[in-house]
Amino acid sequence: MKVVIIEDNPEIAEAIVLCLQTFWPKIEYAVSGGGNEGINLVKTRQPALVLLDINLPDIDGFEVLKSIRAFSAVPVVILTVRATEKDKKRGNELGATDYITKPFKARELADRLRKYLEEKKYTD
Repeated sequence: MKVVIIEDNPEIAEAIVLCLQTFWPKIEYAVSGGGNEGINLVKTRQPALVLLDINLPDIDGFEVLKSIRAFSAVPVVILTVRATEKDKKRGNELGATDYITKPFKARELADRLRKYLEEKKYTD
Protein backbone atom coordinates (compact mmCIF):
# COMPACT_ATOMS: atom_id res chain seq x y z
CA MET A 1 0.00 0.00 0.00
CA LYS A 2 1.19 3.51 -0.82
CA VAL A 3 1.15 6.61 1.36
CA VAL A 4 2.12 10.13 0.29
CA ILE A 5 3.48 12.43 3.00
CA ILE A 6 3.43 16.16 2.23
CA GLU A 7 5.56 17.74 4.97
CA ASP A 8 8.26 20.40 4.67
CA ASN A 9 10.05 19.61 7.95
CA PRO A 10 12.46 16.70 7.32
CA GLU A 11 12.54 15.64 10.99
CA ILE A 12 8.76 15.41 11.19
CA ALA A 13 8.59 13.59 7.86
CA GLU A 14 11.15 11.09 9.17
CA ALA A 15 9.15 10.60 12.39
CA ILE A 16 6.01 9.91 10.34
CA VAL A 17 7.85 7.42 8.15
CA LEU A 18 9.29 5.63 11.21
CA CYS A 19 5.83 5.45 12.75
CA LEU A 20 4.33 3.99 9.57
CA GLN A 21 7.16 1.48 9.18
CA THR A 22 6.89 0.41 12.81
CA PHE A 23 3.21 -0.46 12.53
CA TRP A 24 3.10 -1.40 8.81
CA PRO A 25 6.58 -2.68 7.80
CA LYS A 26 5.74 -3.28 4.13
CA ILE A 27 4.22 0.13 3.51
CA GLU A 28 5.43 2.14 0.50
CA TYR A 29 5.74 5.87 0.94
CA ALA A 30 6.79 9.00 -0.89
CA VAL A 31 7.66 12.27 0.84
CA SER A 32 7.29 15.74 -0.62
CA GLY A 33 8.53 18.93 1.00
CA GLY A 34 6.17 21.12 -0.99
CA GLY A 35 2.55 21.29 -2.00
CA ASN A 36 2.91 21.33 -5.78
CA GLU A 37 5.21 18.32 -5.77
CA GLY A 38 2.84 16.60 -3.32
CA ILE A 39 -0.12 17.09 -5.65
CA ASN A 40 1.89 15.53 -8.47
CA LEU A 41 2.84 12.58 -6.25
CA VAL A 42 -0.82 11.97 -5.44
CA LYS A 43 -1.65 12.05 -9.16
CA THR A 44 1.14 9.71 -10.22
CA ARG A 45 1.33 7.30 -7.26
CA GLN A 46 -2.40 7.03 -6.56
CA PRO A 47 -1.85 6.37 -2.84
CA ALA A 48 -4.29 4.80 -0.42
CA LEU A 49 -3.66 7.63 2.07
CA VAL A 50 -2.21 11.16 2.14
CA LEU A 51 -0.74 12.89 5.19
CA LEU A 52 -0.77 16.65 4.65
CA ASP A 53 0.81 19.54 6.53
CA ILE A 54 -0.87 22.94 6.17
CA ASN A 55 2.19 25.20 6.50
CA LEU A 56 4.10 24.50 3.30
CA PRO A 57 6.73 26.69 1.64
CA ASP A 58 5.17 27.01 -1.82
CA ILE A 59 1.39 26.84 -1.40
CA ASP A 60 -0.97 26.60 1.53
CA GLY A 61 -1.92 23.05 2.52
CA PHE A 62 -5.60 23.92 2.25
CA GLU A 63 -5.00 24.74 -1.43
CA VAL A 64 -3.24 21.40 -1.79
CA LEU A 65 -6.27 19.66 -0.29
CA LYS A 66 -8.58 21.56 -2.61
CA SER A 67 -6.48 20.52 -5.62
CA ILE A 68 -6.40 16.87 -4.54
CA ARG A 69 -10.17 16.85 -4.06
CA ALA A 70 -10.58 18.06 -7.65
CA PHE A 71 -9.32 14.69 -8.94
CA SER A 72 -9.31 12.19 -6.05
CA ALA A 73 -11.33 10.92 -3.09
CA VAL A 74 -8.22 9.48 -1.38
CA PRO A 75 -8.32 9.84 2.42
CA VAL A 76 -6.35 12.97 3.35
CA VAL A 77 -5.32 13.34 6.97
CA ILE A 78 -4.16 16.82 7.90
CA LEU A 79 -1.20 16.74 10.30
CA THR A 80 -0.38 20.29 11.43
CA VAL A 81 0.47 22.63 14.30
CA ARG A 82 -2.54 24.78 13.38
CA ALA A 83 -5.09 23.85 16.02
CA THR A 84 -7.74 26.56 15.79
CA GLU A 85 -11.38 25.62 15.34
CA LYS A 86 -11.41 27.83 12.23
CA ASP A 87 -8.62 25.78 10.63
CA LYS A 88 -10.24 22.47 11.60
CA LYS A 89 -13.55 23.62 10.15
CA ARG A 90 -11.90 24.73 6.93
CA GLY A 91 -10.13 21.38 6.61
CA ASN A 92 -13.41 19.53 7.08
CA GLU A 93 -15.22 21.78 4.61
CA LEU A 94 -12.53 21.14 1.98
CA GLY A 95 -12.80 17.38 2.43
CA ALA A 96 -10.14 16.37 4.94
CA THR A 97 -10.73 12.88 6.29
CA ASP A 98 -9.18 13.66 9.67
CA TYR A 99 -7.30 16.50 11.39
CA ILE A 100 -4.45 15.72 13.78
CA THR A 101 -2.45 18.40 15.55
CA LYS A 102 1.27 18.36 16.26
CA PRO A 103 2.95 17.34 18.41
CA PHE A 104 1.57 13.83 18.15
CA LYS A 105 2.53 10.50 19.70
CA ALA A 106 3.37 7.59 17.40
CA ARG A 107 0.70 5.36 18.96
CA GLU A 108 -1.96 8.05 18.59
CA LEU A 109 -1.05 8.60 14.94
CA ALA A 110 -1.08 4.86 14.24
CA ASP A 111 -4.43 4.38 15.97
CA ARG A 112 -5.99 7.24 14.02
CA LEU A 113 -4.57 6.01 10.69
CA ARG A 114 -5.44 2.36 11.28
CA LYS A 115 -9.10 2.82 10.36
CA TYR A 116 -8.23 4.37 6.99
CA LEU A 117 -5.63 1.74 6.22
CA GLU A 118 -7.99 -1.07 7.22
CA GLU A 119 -10.69 0.35 4.96
CA LYS A 120 -8.20 -0.18 2.13
CA LYS A 121 -7.80 -3.82 3.26
CA TYR A 122 -4.18 -3.28 4.29
CA THR A 123 -3.54 -5.54 7.24
CA ASP A 124 0.27 -6.07 7.39
